Amino acid sequence: GIPEYDSLGLFQIGIWNLYQETHNKSMIEQFISSINRSVTWESYYILKNGLIPKDLSVWEDNYQYNFWTQAMDALGLKDTALLYSALNLNNSLELKLENILNETIQKYFYTNDGYAEYVTPTVEFANGKSQLVYTPMTIADSSSLLPIDFGLVPLNSQRAIKTVNYTITQLTRNGGLARFTGDTYHYSNTLYDSSGPMPPWIITTLFLALYYEKTGQYSKALNLMNWSIIHSQHLLLPEAVDPTYGNPLPTTSPLTWSSAMYIIVAINYKEIQKESIDIPLLIIITIIVILAYY
Repeated sequence: GIPEYDSLGLFQIGIWNLYQETHNKSMIEQFISSINRSVTWESYYILKNGLIPKDLSVWEDNYQYNFWTQAMDALGLKDTALLYSALNLNNSLELKLENILNETIQKYFYTNDGYAEYVTPTVEFANGKSQLVYTPMTIADSSSLLPIDFGLVPLNSQRAIKTVNYTITQLTRNGGLARFTGDTYHYSNTLYDSSGPMPPWIITTLFLALYYEKTGQYSKALNLMNWSIIHSQHLLLPEAVDPTYGNPLPTTSPLTWSSAMYIIVAINYKEIQKESIDIPLLIIITIIVILAYY
């Protein structure tokens, strides 16, 4: 199968969020054996290389040590440690693994422009000893935003701010954010429904909206939510939008993740009464999303 190891971290994050919502220990305990197997697998690689293995990651097109996957895994281990603490379980291994993985991420992925899309491994030899090091590939990638939203580093830290600003500068297209520099998906021989490369995606644009919310920039978040609605297809959110004309790209519309991300951003909109957001419209969109995918 296609290696997408970000699923481990996302699973762990999801279970911790489920516990926070329900505080139902008996329900959560049925997942512990699965989490333990995940941690055992993670432990083998992190203790050996400081990272979990290469994968195709969120965009399924680049077999590397991708920032998204490594960061989501670190966040998953962090949340697993919190979960185990809440359940009065030993979390020393999870804390250790999260610390090692996060140290590797901060040491090798960060550049002057922000977090690199991925790193490549190299073995260096000096004084008769070998050492595994990683070289960052500085390609702007909007998937770097969501781990920051989730707390990989403080939201107002220089590392977060530089990454966000670099992503905006490099990837803004027609009001939204493209996935990454040079993205030709939707603009190739196999899928050709865009007028050009690097179409803005709904989810990536909403990654930025969530960052704005979490840093108190509600007007900017609202603008991106409205942008998503304006570029919807009868209030159903597509995967991506044409970078020139702004129409929803038809081959992948509607897309469940786009709608789910919109709902996440809407739920996190703390200042909803202080802005001119159309609350009935938000309710209608949510209902339509649920019915569309039932």
